[in-house]
Amino acid sequence: MSTQAKQSLANIALALREEQVQARVIHYKADLQTSPELDAITAQVVAELRQLQDAVKATTAKTEQPTDRAQVEIELIKNLKLGLARLFQPDRLGNLVERKLGEVSKRFARLFFESELHEKMVGGEQEAKQLRYTEQALYLALARAEPEMRRTLESFEYVSSDVRELAEDRLASLIKELKHSFLGRTTPELNALLKLLNEVLIAFFTSELPPVIGELAWEVVREARLAETEIQAGYKVSVHAFPVFRKAFESRFLQRLVGYSEDELLTRTAARQDKFRLETIRFLAEPQIFTDICELVCDAVYDSLYNDGYLDLPGDWRARLASSRT
Repeated sequence: MSTQAKQSLANIALALREEQVQARVIHYKADLQTSPELDAITAQVVAELRQLQDAVKATTAKTEQPTDRAQVEIELIKNLKLGLARLFQPDRLGNLVERKLGEVSKRFARLFFESELHEKMVGGEQEAKQLRYTEQALYLALARAEPEMRRTLESFEYVSSDVRELAEDRLASLIKELKHSFLGRTTPELNALLKLLNEVLIAFFTSELPPVIGELAWEVVREARLAETEIQAGYKVSVHAFPVFRKAFESRFLQRLVGYSEDELLTRTAARQDKFRLETIRFLAEPQIFTDICELVCDAVYDSLYNDGYLDLPGDWRARLASSRT
């Protein structure tokens, strides 16, 4: 895969991640209910707190010399580097990777099976697949014809509604049986892919990422322009700066993850004696794979940096994540 193609893949994965985060905000906020009385009390308390904060800032501005932005940037980079180094050190990395790889494998398997059920290959020009299994052909044929078949079943006259319902249930059962039988044929290939994916991710987090943590920290702080907003924050990332920090961090993280993983996955699949199908190779360029890895790993990174005191997470951040998984 060319550098440009990998960059494009990383950008698409990042865009999917942004859509994911925004959808969670909407989903989380949609179910919240408030009362006018509570809103009025909250607004009053917030206004009083802001007045106190403004008074403290005004006093501080009079008594303290302005902080050098360059020094703030240096401290932010240093503290981020230390926090990431603690998280990705060998004695802690095993638990982190082991926990996250389990969830990555589940999501990878779900995406793989979803792609198998499509008539066309992902990526490229959306070429039609060459069918390999009888169950695959029958499933795709029945799945395509199912709406018309149901309309036909509904148009018949029956001695009772039970007969029609049984016919519809039998059709659904037949399609489901063919789907499971076909997916069972692809499970060995999925297991082989999961083994390769786990090997690549372990190599990435243990060998590829740790040496460039300092460079990553420098890029994130500079790209998010944290030194311009965090001068009074005590060399930490405040709540209002978290969104730009998150976007910069995930952008740089995905660039490195995709750049390393795509080459390694393609090299390792090509080296196996049991060759993978073309549609399987194409599937490895599915952006959602890397979006899922980004979500699972980066959320753990933010929790760790929060516990270290490097950043403040929005109060409803964990609630948004929890609501999206229920």
